[in-house]
Amino acid sequence: MLAFPLLYTSLISFRERKLQAGRGLPRVRAFFSAPVVVFHLNTLSYCAFLCLFAYVLMADFQPSPSWCEYLIYFWLFSLVCEELRQLFYDPDEFGLMKMALLYFSDFWNKLDIGAILLFVAGLTCRLIPGLLYSGRIILSLDFIMFCLRLMHIFTISKTLGPKIIIVKRMMKDVFFFLFLLAVWVVSFGVAKQAILIHNESRVDWIFRGVVYQSYLTIFGQMPAYIDGVNFSLDQCSPNGTDPYKPKCPESDAIRHEPAFPEWLTVILLCLYLLFTNILLLNLLIAMFNYTFQQVQEHTDQIWKFQRHDLIEEYHGRPPAPPPFILFSHLHLFIKRVVLKIPAKRHKQLKSKLEKNEEAALLSWEIYLKENYLQNQQYQQKQRPEQRIQDISNKVNTVVDLLEMESLKRSGSMEQRLSSLEEQVAQTTRALHWIMKALRDGGFGSEEGLPTLAPETTSEGQDHELDGRQKAEDVGDTHHVNARHLLYPNSHVTRFPVPNEKVPWETEFLIYDPPFYTDDRKDKASVDPVGNALEALAGISYNAVDGPIDRRSFHGLYAVQDGLPLNPMGRTGLRGRGSLGCLGPNHTLQPVITRWRRNQDGAICRKSIKKMLEVLVVKHLLSESWALPGGSREPGEILPRKLKQVLRREFWSSFQNLLIQGTEVYKGYVDDPRNTDNAWIETVAISIHFPDQSDMDLKRLNSHLHTCDPGMSVQWQVVDKRIPLYANHKTILQKVATLFGAFY
Repeated sequence: MLAFPLLYTSLISFRERKLQAGRGLPRVRAFFSAPVVVFHLNTLSYCAFLCLFAYVLMADFQPSPSWCEYLIYFWLFSLVCEELRQLFYDPDEFGLMKMALLYFSDFWNKLDIGAILLFVAGLTCRLIPGLLYSGRIILSLDFIMFCLRLMHIFTISKTLGPKIIIVKRMMKDVFFFLFLLAVWVVSFGVAKQAILIHNESRVDWIFRGVVYQSYLTIFGQMPAYIDGVNFSLDQCSPNGTDPYKPKCPESDAIRHEPAFPEWLTVILLCLYLLFTNILLLNLLIAMFNYTFQQVQEHTDQIWKFQRHDLIEEYHGRPPAPPPFILFSHLHLFIKRVVLKIPAKRHKQLKSKLEKNEEAALLSWEIYLKENYLQNQQYQQKQRPEQRIQDISNKVNTVVDLLEMESLKRSGSMEQRLSSLEEQVAQTTRALHWIMKALRDGGFGSEEGLPTLAPETTSEGQDHELDGRQKAEDVGDTHHVNARHLLYPNSHVTRFPVPNEKVPWETEFLIYDPPFYTDDRKDKASVDPVGNALEALAGISYNAVDGPIDRRSFHGLYAVQDGLPLNPMGRTGLRGRGSLGCLGPNHTLQPVITRWRRNQDGAICRKSIKKMLEVLVVKHLLSESWALPGGSREPGEILPRKLKQVLRREFWSSFQNLLIQGTEVYKGYVDDPRNTDNAWIETVAISIHFPDQSDMDLKRLNSHLHTCDPGMSVQWQVVDKRIPLYANHKTILQKVATLFGAFY
């Protein structure tokens, strides 16, 4: 229903453009029946009526009506007939009550009725000789109402139409503003009048002093005697007996000086002007500005609704303007009352359009759709967030181009330096050969022989750097996370172990770590609690112990007092901790990756390198993401965490993907849960989907789900800033290196 005014007015405009292009000549009847033409004729007629009315009021208001005044009466009678026709003419048989509700729901109809009734009252007084002047006053006020009715004509204008809506809404703002203003005006006026004047009995002068003078003070007219500067007894009435002079303020009759406190009245005036001129008037301006912005944002839509209402109103009106509209009313009266011809109902909307009408409607819809999309795109581009995003994208593009250019230059420079080094080496070898040949031929002597740098100097430096790097790598083998003082999910504190005391071969006499084993619920699948030899005697280390594989990827490990020793050294805590078994706890970490692609399907790059995406999971209470791996049930291939995010029907297919995957790491994991007697060893297998149309990738995405509401799974961009567990980051970096991807 809201779209109908837009559709109707647009079709009218489309029809007008066709007529202006010369595609058809309307007949005279069609010309006078066109709503827009009827509207313009009525506008001209109404303006002529107002001009004649103004002339009579100002220059031709005689004791007996003149012919101009009689013409106004006749003109107004035609307007009254048209209003009655709109009220009672019911071709659709809605009923008198509904027609009256529809008629009085329009503000302009209410204004018409008010203006007509006021004109009747003024005419009645005007025809009575003793009330001639009163009648002229009433008709003068009625002229204002008729002029306000003229504003309805401007609603058809695209520029002035929305402004009328703004004025109407601002009138509501002024109405509420007057309540605030009345409080200050009355409070200041009463206080000023009571301080200055003693017992003023004249009501009209009380009103002037309290309301009128206080209101004019807002616009700069200062009240008399407020500060005693212009005090004069000649300009006022001492006893208030002169009806044309205000009563004198409190004064000293002997010295002829004001006796009221001038400092108090001046302070009251300053406070009054401060709150009214600065605070309240600026509040009113802000309210007007807010109303203006609200309407201005929907100017086009408001204009189309107003144009629709106006065209719909004049579409059903007689074509002739007032006062000639009486002929149309007479014709209508004869048809309906005398000849008893029933009224034709208004045509309803068509359920099916003709081909030419449908083509015009489709072309109009396409035109509006394109305009709407263009406006949306323009508004989206003008938003500050979008501008910032565009600038950010441009800056990133420029940075990538600069990095690519710098890499190209550095690569070219490296090639040139390498070529220069090779040429210098060849020159050195040639000089060695020449000097040796000259010396063997008897030319020259050993004395003064220049010493040339050996060719293996750079190689020796490289070996030195390699040795230093290896030394650093050896230092990095000391586990760090496994020596955190506070053991995770407990109140147990580890014994501090410095780096040089981590290896078991290093003597550490004061080493006395606490013993801790978590009491888990699944006692049947974990090793016993405690360090009693009787309970530990049945465990076979460095071998397959029933369903548990206790062999380490790092070879044989030592066993002391029935407990295995961590091959990476001391951790500051003895016992099993929160792990399942003593010795190595084997886990599987599948690293599932794919290339990151943009909307066009192209692989995203950063610093020339391709970007990867990895499948990760996260528990609700955890702050970091993790790879979908971990420990496995005895005899199972898939880890428990992976089963929680994959549907059961895809398990067998994923086992085949694991078999086809690439092993990127196999060995010890520096985990905070590790102890001196229990540690985690893992196998990391890379499963990469290079093609986005890979069927296995599509099946994997379709079978991803979380049976646990506290767990989420998603694809994350591979980056060193990804919030991932530290040991998982190391594995992910190896995968990125394997594919030459960005990290």
